[in-house]
Amino acid sequence: MWAQFLIGVLSLGFFYTLTALGFSLIFGVTHAFNLAHGELIVLSGYLAYALMKGCGWAFWMTLPVCMLGLSLLLVGIHQLLNRVGEPFELNSLVMTFGLALIAQNLMLFLFGADYRLIPSFDEPVWIAFQGAQVSSTHLWSFLLSCTATAAVFLMLHRTFLGKALRATIQEREAARLAGIHVHRMRKVAFAIGGLLIGLAGPLFGRLAYLHPAGGTEATLVAIVITIFAGVGHVRSLWVGACALAALESGAALVLGTSWRELVSALILIVLLLWKPHGLLVGKRSAPEL
Repeated sequence: MWAQFLIGVLSLGFFYTLTALGFSLIFGVTHAFNLAHGELIVLSGYLAYALMKGCGWAFWMTLPVCMLGLSLLLVGIHQLLNRVGEPFELNSLVMTFGLALIAQNLMLFLFGADYRLIPSFDEPVWIAFQGAQVSSTHLWSFLLSCTATAAVFLMLHRTFLGKALRATIQEREAARLAGIHVHRMRKVAFAIGGLLIGLAGPLFGRLAYLHPAGGTEATLVAIVITIFAGVGHVRSLWVGACALAALESGAALVLGTSWRELVSALILIVLLLWKPHGLLVGKRSAPEL
């Protein structure tokens, strides 16, 4: 039982890492608080579902299409947010909230209110340890999250583009004085964030039911993990994601599944009151990616 619980927590933690990665990158670079983040993940999941049901595609074939489609959509949202006046943070909050409502109604119109799940046709893999079962969905969660996190980490540390993004996160004005095109970095952050959102969507459709209002929980998860790790602290996202997954799974096991969202909300309130700069970083420390 405990072995199966641990596998479930790790799988959920890896998925939460992938869910928060795009949100954290966009927020760190642009300071845009994207309340439509979860709805965009669900939209990507619906796109994968439609390709699998309508065109007979395999699950892995939907991933590049969803990534490209959501990346282009996020670039379009970036262009829309460029028209937002000051104070940018507050106005972007209102704008993305409106986009979330539009996305919910659009998905309701296109797909209806029925709950849908991306099917898994692969047989589960059994391991000997305590008879715990590892499904293909668990493996996809491990693979996609580890690949995306490693790719983002290496890009941020090994490329000139990544170093420019890190400089923009740490001090925007200093980066501009150093010759970095900050506006271009904002666009790049939205494009990369769209790739990550597009990657998370099909996996979301295998782990949970797709429905138009299902993005709210994903947005809450991304916010909680970003605050836990601190803005720009990519290496801490996995720790925060696994901690949140363990707390939610434990609450669901002991108190029932209806307590999962309440646990996330309570953690968010506690973090905002106690450590708004991040639980794993000092109050005045600069972001370390």
